[in-house]
Amino acid sequence: GAPWCGHCKKLAPILDEAAATLQSEEDVVIAKIDATANDVPGEFDVQGYPTLYFVTPSGKKVSYEGGRTADEIVDYIKKNKETAGQAAAAATEKAAEPAATEPLKDEL
Repeated sequence: GAPWCGHCKKLAPILDEAAATLQSEEDVVIAKIDATANDVPGEFDVQGYPTLYFVTPSGKKVSYEGGRTADEIVDYIKKNKETAGQAAAAATEKAAEPAATEPLKDEL
């Protein structure tokens, strides 16, 4: 995003709402970056503002071209997160044995 960009200003509270909806999802992070004031990593192609990317747990970057409402963003993340999560789960199952020896956290 960019501070002077009207579309970014309009999108900011929508992203905040989406983040609030997804705050219980530990593996979902919604991050904002001012592309005019920060070095944007080269793998993110920013041609205009706002530019939205969805990054899967495996590191695949997808340019988000979907709707700009909180509901549409949340739906997209949930739909795509599940498939990414299943792929990640399948990949980590083989390595799950050492994790089983870790002590369980007591939640009070």
